[in-house]
Amino acid sequence: MRKVLVIILILLLPSALIYPYMIRPLSLRAYKPKKVLAVNNSSSSRSSAAASRGGMLRTSEAVKKADANSNIIKAMTYNIHRGINKSGKLNLEDISDLIMASEADIIALQEVERHSIRTRFKDQIEILSKNLSMHYAYGKSINILNGQYGNAILSRYPIEEYKVFELPYEKERRTLIRALINVNGYKLYAYSTHLGLNASERERQFEAIKRIIEDSEFDHILMGDFNSSADKLTSIYDILTDTAKNPEEAEVYTFESEKYSERIDYIFLSSNLLPLSYRVIKSDASDHYPVIAEIQAN
Repeated sequence: MRKVLVIILILLLPSALIYPYMIRPLSLRAYKPKKVLAVNNSSSSRSSAAASRGGMLRTSEAVKKADANSNIIKAMTYNIHRGINKSGKLNLEDISDLIMASEADIIALQEVERHSIRTRFKDQIEILSKNLSMHYAYGKSINILNGQYGNAILSRYPIEEYKVFELPYEKERRTLIRALINVNGYKLYAYSTHLGLNASERERQFEAIKRIIEDSEFDHILMGDFNSSADKLTSIYDILTDTAKNPEEAEVYTFESEKYSERIDYIFLSSNLLPLSYRVIKSDASDHYPVIAEIQAN
């Protein structure tokens, strides 16, 4: 008889343990739903900004503005430092927010990574393109940690084609990417580059860039991190116009640190393009500051 009772207890014990959890209501505190991108009416909400980035290519207001000023282009150059901010944290969202707030039409980027372990295997240009609803072209300079590292161009307008040019280099491979952009029927070349740290290396790179640009079929904008002060860029000044039109603008640093501060990021124009305004945006989203210029096509 005792054996029978023991067997019955063994059979009933699991049900007794499980039953209370079967009828217990679901704890809302323990349940963590995945974040869903949704439009938010709160102007101070970061999710609202993110929702805007994931929305339409351009708002009707932006389209009207572009049509009314179809010969004015806002260009930006920005070394994003792989999305690493001045606090040493990876945060591409701040880069996206800054570019969006600037209302730039064509953006030249440097130090952009794709699928690298040190930037969590993210395709950074793909993410920025989606966040900003922009077209892009990417030019790899080197392979790094199973990923890629290089220059890129984002554009509000269609990119019809692009090409990556290898520049002379000593230790680290350097490149120049060129994108043919169709701005409401007006075509121009946008270039993005990141030059070397050695002065003699940069001189050879300047000469290579001059040869490439001199063969340009269209008006062109040369942008990038030149790793050089303006007084060492005579080769570039011989053929292009600096968008910083006055000494006060030209003296604003684009890179600042305790050890070194200098203007090293530039936007240069071909002769048919007229610089209207120039600005350096002070931001901690990268170790470089973005440079933005309004340009008029003649």
